[in-house]
Amino acid sequence: MPTAPLDALQVAAATAGVAAASLTGFGWRHAGQRGWRWWMAAVWLAALGSVLAAASAQVPVRFLAEVLLLQWPLTLLIGLRRFHARDALPLHASLDFGALLLAVPVLAAAFAATPAQAPWVAATAGSLLLLYAATVALRTPAGHATPPLQALAATQCLLAFAPLVAWPLGGGFGPIGSIDPLVPRAVAAALGLTVAAFVLLTMVGQRTEQQLRESRQRLRTLANMDALTQVPNRRHFNDLAGLALRNDPPGSAVLLMFDVDHFKGINDSLGHAAGDRALTLVASSMLEHLRAEDVPGRLGGDEFALLLRGAGVPAAIGVAGRIVHAVQRRTALQQLPRLTLSFGLVQVLANEPLDDALRRADQALFEAKRQGRNCAVAAEGDEAHPVFSESQRLGLAAA
Repeated sequence: MPTAPLDALQVAAATAGVAAASLTGFGWRHAGQRGWRWWMAAVWLAALGSVLAAASAQVPVRFLAEVLLLQWPLTLLIGLRRFHARDALPLHASLDFGALLLAVPVLAAAFAATPAQAPWVAATAGSLLLLYAATVALRTPAGHATPPLQALAATQCLLAFAPLVAWPLGGGFGPIGSIDPLVPRAVAAALGLTVAAFVLLTMVGQRTEQQLRESRQRLRTLANMDALTQVPNRRHFNDLAGLALRNDPPGSAVLLMFDVDHFKGINDSLGHAAGDRALTLVASSMLEHLRAEDVPGRLGGDEFALLLRGAGVPAAIGVAGRIVHAVQRRTALQQLPRLTLSFGLVQVLANEPLDDALRRADQALFEAKRQGRNCAVAAEGDEAHPVFSESQRLGLAAA
């Protein structure tokens, strides 16, 4: 077996060690990521293989070095399968294990039978395993094929041909050649591990950034949306409705405020779980009859608000009627008592603050309660001198 260029093997071992240490040092905070332990195994075992190759030319040591250098593409691939969704990478993980388990006994037989030609077998097996890992990565579905993963696959494809590149440069391999075939493999592994370290850290960083974005989005949702009914809470409704009123022509919106009649009785007699079901039913009935530009909200308790943009009071009463009919239809399908709603409506005045319009709508809602509930009442005029319309029944039996 030819003598390996010690300097090249030492440089390869040092480079592999630095790549492994860098991945460990920079990525220890992300050790909980799926696949991380497999990545650590891949880089550290390959680094150990490079060290063994540089340390001794004895056949048993060389065999162990060859095995450790063979494993890194597949061990890395197994970690990638766990990092991504289970169905993200093509083929099955059992093929990864099978390919590696097949290569090891073949290599052992080659070292036992013809040690001088065994490096050829190892070089061929290493190239095939690199091409297999690269093929799996390149066939990843478009939704999961990130640029870092594609860069790793392209690097593995190039490294698979490292022995062929080294052949003409070194005058051939084996007894008649001047270069040990383990050298280009160790150098290729060092380069591959360096690229893999950058790729894996990039992928983990992207995953962490995505998780942070999703967490911020969930926090914004929790801050803005009512958890029970999935409509904007009071603060978010005020923001959305205020913005709509500032952008729309003056006096072009109707504000509705409504609640569930005798809601306290539902909680007291049937429990809060039934009350929650009733509120969810009312909210879904409201959302069913809204346009994209309308603004719904839950003000608190059983009280809801609805800003209809580009609408008048007659159209708003029609919307209220459709909401009531939806509530009636849904109530019949659930174990809930008959639900009735009371509405207060106002046409938002030009340049009227939202808080003032809400107070006027609340006055109209109070008047609807006074006139017998289960109806809609519109209010005109200002808050100090409201003029209420005659109540209009909305299709449900009187409470």
